[in-house]
Order: sequence, then C-alpha cells, then structure tokens
Amino acid sequence: MNSIHLHNNQTAATAIPNRFFDDYMPKANGEFVKVYLYLLRCISDTNITLSINGIADKLNHTETDVIRALRYWEQAKLLTLTYNGGNQITTITLCDYASSDTHTSPKENDSIQADSVCPPPINSIVPVAATKQTLNSSQEVSSPQKHSFSDMELQKFEQNDDIDQILYVAQRYLGKTLNSTETNTILYFYDSLHFPADLIEYLIEYCVSKNHKNMHYIEKVALAWAEQDIHTVEAAKSIVVFYNKTCFAVMKAFGLSNRNPGESELAYIEKWYKNYSFSLDIILEACARTIQSIHQPSFEYTDSILSKWKKEGIKSLQDIKILDQAHIQAKELRAEKTIPQRPSNNKFNNITPRSYLYDDLEKQLLNH
Repeated sequence: MNSIHLHNNQTAATAIPNRFFDDYMPKANGEFVKVYLYLLRCISDTNITLSINGIADKLNHTETDVIRALRYWEQAKLLTLTYNGGNQITTITLCDYASSDTHTSPKENDSIQADSVCPPPINSIVPVAATKQTLNSSQEVSSPQKHSFSDMELQKFEQNDDIDQILYVAQRYLGKTLNSTETNTILYFYDSLHFPADLIEYLIEYCVSKNHKNMHYIEKVALAWAEQDIHTVEAAKSIVVFYNKTCFAVMKAFGLSNRNPGESELAYIEKWYKNYSFSLDIILEACARTIQSIHQPSFEYTDSILSKWKKEGIKSLQDIKILDQAHIQAKELRAEKTIPQRPSNNKFNNITPRSYLYDDLEKQLLNH
C-alpha cells in the first residue's frame, strides 16, 4: 500500500497533544471527540462566548449530547466541571495530560467560563427537544452501556421473531441492507434499552419522516427516549405531538423558526402548557404581546404575562378580552380621580356679579 505524505500549509492552528490521539480518541465516541476539540479551539480564542447551547448549535448536537460529552471527558480526567451551587455549569477546566491519571488542581490549568450553561436535569425527548424532569441532587440519568454482541448472542437473536420483524422494517424504512454496526445498534435498542418491537419501528419511522436516516441520529433519539422512561408508542407520540405542534409554533411566533428551542426555553413552554394548562392560542397571544411590548423575543417576559393570566383564572381568548376591557376601564377611572381641580387665574372671577332687573333696563334703553 502506498504511503501518504501530509503537508501543512495552515497558518492559524489549535495545538492538540499527541497523547489525545494515541490514548483517548480511539476509545471515545466521535461526537464526544468533536466537543473536546471544540473546547480546545475555544480556549485559544477569548472572543468566543461559550455556552452549552452555543456548542450544540455549532456542532449540530443537542444540549444533552454536549452535557453527556462533558461528563465523559470528566470521567476520563481530561477536564473538570464546576457548578454554581446547583446544577448550572460555570467553569470547564481542561486538565494537563501529564497528570490526567489523577485529578489536577483547577488553578494550574486553563479554564473556560461558561455563560448561561444549561443544567443536566432537563433532558432531550428527541434530538431537538427537551422536557423538564425533577431529579434529586444524587440522581443521575444514564443509559445502559452499548456493546458489540457476540456471535452466540446474534444467533440467539436470529431465532426471535420480533427481531426478524424489526430488522425487516428498518431495512424498508432506511431503503438499504443494514450493516453489522446498524444491526448491532437496533439490537441494543431491544436488548439494553428494553424497547418493545413496536416502539423501535415507530422510532425509525419517526426519524425517517424527519429526513434522518442516519443510524447515529436514530440512536440519539432512542437514548433520549430511554432517559425519559418512554417505553410505549403512545408515550412517544404524545411527546412528539407536543413538540411539533406547540414548541415550533412558539418559536415561530418569536421569529425564531430558524433554530430549535434550548432546554431552558423548552422548560418554559412545558410550564405554560402542562403546569398552567394553557391552550396554544393563549400561549401564542402572550408571545405576540411580548413582541409588541418589548420588540424582541423573551421567554421570561412571556412567562410574566402568562403567570398573571393564570392568577386571573384565564381559560380562553374571550377571557383575555374581558380582562383587557376591565383593565382599560379601571385605568380610565384612576385617571379621572387623579385630575386636580385647579383654581382659575381669571381675575374677573373674584368680582361678585350684580343682579339686574332686565325689564327696567329695557325700558331705559327704549326711552332714549
């Protein structure tokens, strides 16, 4: 085989230790590698504002993918994460390779300040969605480790009618014969994630309907569903419908249809839809009033509107109209009460008017 000669004509570059390529990269998921390399790029450029959402947008990941990658590299002792006393990451510290076998003091390493980094408790339902989940500080959401099945295990799966049906359906949807890696991934859904056959079929159908036939994308959806304990087609459909109908409508109302909602944004949407029990038309009305009032999208401002409506017992758009009318009337009444009664400056007002007998005055005029 011919050898390949590599020449470097680049001027600007990011330094990456050879040990990363030799010891760490071969064992890591490709998406995790992308996150780590991007961190190295950011550490050399102070003009880059770092956030979980920003990394996700840059690498076409979900925020959950980014958080999972950061945790992986923290376990590999190539970085440490600092939190703000809660679940929000405030600092990412890249560790020295020479001492990566032991934890390194943050003050001895380069640090990246994370701006508005989203916390782990909100996890993706689909690769572009998230739903709020309450976790104790000691709880950790994790998926079963993926592994390659042995020949004996594969032979056992071949005798399972469900597996045979799933693989057949997958090949029909994907329009190709599955390779060993893709087959192994589907078996992982069934054996490790404990997805029933109909859920796996719906999973593939859903991803293909979104023009995503890449098995890595399908796996990310499956992991997100598993983390949210979605194990039925009905549960998956309810989440998908909520996301497609409500979330995209809100983002469009805010003029943000060119991107997916972030985790904190999706948490607000779920709060309005589930906790407040508002219909979509009421939520969109609050979004419209936000834009009209402050001329820019703001989930916090919209939340303040909907919070007030919740306290007022709003149930429909008609209720909002009645509330608006009552507000206008109350405002007009307050304005009338606050108008001061100013004394007139006309000096003639101080003169006491005389009483005339107009009949006598008329007679006097006629006699002249």
